[in-house]
Amino acid sequence: MPKIQLTPNTTLYPVPVVLITCGAGDETNVFSLNRIASCNAEPPMISISVRPSRASHDLIQQWGEFVVNIPWPEMEMVSDFVGSTTAGETDKWQETGLTRQPATVVSPPLLADCPVNIECQVRHTWQLPSHSLFIAEVVALHADTAVLSEREEVDFALARGGLVYRAGVVRERPVENFRPDELRQKVNARRDGG
Repeated sequence: MPKIQLTPNTTLYPVPVVLITCGAGDETNVFSLNRIASCNAEPPMISISVRPSRASHDLIQQWGEFVVNIPWPEMEMVSDFVGSTTAGETDKWQETGLTRQPATVVSPPLLADCPVNIECQVRHTWQLPSHSLFIAEVVALHADTAVLSEREEVDFALARGGLVYRAGVVRERPVENFRPDELRQKVNARRDGG
């Protein structure tokens, strides 16, 4: 098949969607992110890229910590919601009903709703043209027994229905049929058990 040259973008397959918690005490936030990668083995390190205009960027810079929470597939709409709203205008905790759980090493909370939680401490920050790249050491890892192999390693093949992955261009906000009010209704229905 013939190929055509396209405008450069960040098309990758697959792209994980994670929920990041940051901040501490009454100043905690949750947002979704798909610019994430494993970047070092010893010690284990993860990198995330966050736009400086996001409220969470300042919380990560201030505290130097965050938690990567890997959601179940049925949490996709929650991921879209917390990634497309701002803490300055929306109480994401109230709207989603997400459950905070104390971390063991870092200040930001874990999300009890997610099967895997990765506590991270920032070791390096690089300013890129559109984002800040936070390179962080993994200081604690928590996993639901449902996603653990016999060797007690996280095995996403064991996760019910897989995990939230997307193929295609990494975008800042969901674009396919995005209707904020309808999304809020679905998120509220999930929170209320409906």
